[in-house]
Amino acid sequence: GYLDPEYYMTQQLTEKSDVYSFGIVLLELLTAKNPIERGKYIVREVKVAMDKTMEMYNLQGVLDPIVAANMAPGSVEKFVDLALRCVQESGLNRPSDG
Repeated sequence: GYLDPEYYMTQQLTEKSDVYSFGIVLLELLTAKNPIERGKYIVREVKVAMDKTMEMYNLQGVLDPIVAANMAPGSVEKFVDLALRCVQESGLNRPSDG
């Protein structure tokens, strides 16, 4: 759930590994779901449900209803964009933590 996919290949944790874990935590906060729940992976669930042309990226079905109801307009999209940048498969495509 929280481990950087690159770790399984290199057996090394890096700054980008921390960024990946942070992205998972952001998705947990947004959805109120565990990283892996009943065989479903939170990153995949958000990506599959997402439609960037719709309000709140059409993620109402996966968002925690309390969070969705209390976020300012446009905030969900920014939050999701950051989280998904953090959980990119390749560490080179993730933002820095500084």
